[in-house]
Amino acid sequence: MADPRNTYLVIGPPRSASTALSRVIWNNPAIRYYSHEPYESTYFKGLDAAAAEAAIDSPVDLQPVVGAKVGEGVLVKEISFQIGPHLPQLLSKTAHPVVFLLRDPRLTISSRRRVRQLQEQPLDFPLAETGWNALIEQIDQCQQHDVPHIVMDSYDFRSNPPQVFDQMFTAWGLYFDESQLRWQPQPELQLSNYRVGGVDHFFTRVLNSKGLEMPVEVPIPVEDFPETNGLRDHVRWATEQYERLRNAPQFVHAASEEVTYG
Repeated sequence: MADPRNTYLVIGPPRSASTALSRVIWNNPAIRYYSHEPYESTYFKGLDAAAAEAAIDSPVDLQPVVGAKVGEGVLVKEISFQIGPHLPQLLSKTAHPVVFLLRDPRLTISSRRRVRQLQEQPLDFPLAETGWNALIEQIDQCQQHDVPHIVMDSYDFRSNPPQVFDQMFTAWGLYFDESQLRWQPQPELQLSNYRVGGVDHFFTRVLNSKGLEMPVEVPIPVEDFPETNGLRDHVRWATEQYERLRNAPQFVHAASEEVTYG
């Protein structure tokens, strides 16, 4: 079982660049292991929490992937909507501030629709799977129960990585340097605990990358989302929540400001 003093947790909606964030964290010499979305199978396959526990306790050893390590740290990265009722269990795994990751919901939701198109699946999906309802509930729970946490935006860590990552790693008691922003492509690495075989369009870009990339994407207007099943209204609500969270005291700004860890 992973030691909470040595375990670090990242939670975000799908398509929020959480895997790109994870790749930066992989390069930290103190982080030896990576548990990728352990609750994925509990959500999509209906497995119980024991399956997630087993996934956390059987992480990927990063040393063969990125090189020698000096620590035994474990990074657990999870998608907000996959956690379901298991947030208390997941929070118990770490003694460090939880990192909640944001990205403009107009980008995350349109990106999820594009991936489904590549997978030849219907563009529509349950609104719960945008991850925004779950993310707001999880952050609210942490605030209500005084769970230390910080909130970051992928736009900021991609456009000004030294400022943002220095604050994030400091919150974890770890060191950051800019060599952690570059890596070797790992296109053959299998990450999903749910999808097996073939091309995994969710991770193709980041696993083929050589380092952190500047954000160049432009959000489409809310009005361009279809009204079907309430999607447009949901995007509008999520965008309002996104702006609210960017003004929370726990938000890590690209320019150095005092951050409240919970």
